[in-house]
Amino acid sequence: MIRKSTLISFLIAIILAPCALSAQSTAAQRARWMEQIRKTKFEFFTKEVNLSKEQQNQLFPLYEEMEKTIYKMNREAEALMKKTAADTNASETEFEAAATAMAKTTLQQGEIELDYFNKFSKFLSKKQLFRLKQAEEKFTQYLLKQRRSK
Repeated sequence: MIRKSTLISFLIAIILAPCALSAQSTAAQRARWMEQIRKTKFEFFTKEVNLSKEQQNQLFPLYEEMEKTIYKMNREAEALMKKTAADTNASETEFEAAATAMAKTTLQQGEIELDYFNKFSKFLSKKQLFRLKQAEEKFTQYLLKQRRSK
């Protein structure tokens, strides 16, 4: 099962892929686009979760930290998967190791999310924690809808 933050990262990558392929795209344009997505997501979360300014200041840096940790972990697993898939002489043991690493990534992602969930619970109410999970799903749907309309 794909976790919401992974799906959000994946969708952002899909949305950005045409920009990366375009000859007119620049690193600065991609950075502005990523910042726009980030800003939109946090505005969405603020509204959906009913966050105070203080809660925003506490949540968003931690949330970004969580996303970066998960992103890095997923990129490492993806690199191993691609390396194994490209190796025409890969052994059964290597395939098993790559598959196991990918399966563990899902488990590790859940552990990371739970760790941050506990951190968020220090300044968000139980209702806000619940709404945050809902907001993640709604934002993912929003990104999918935006992607389909293009």
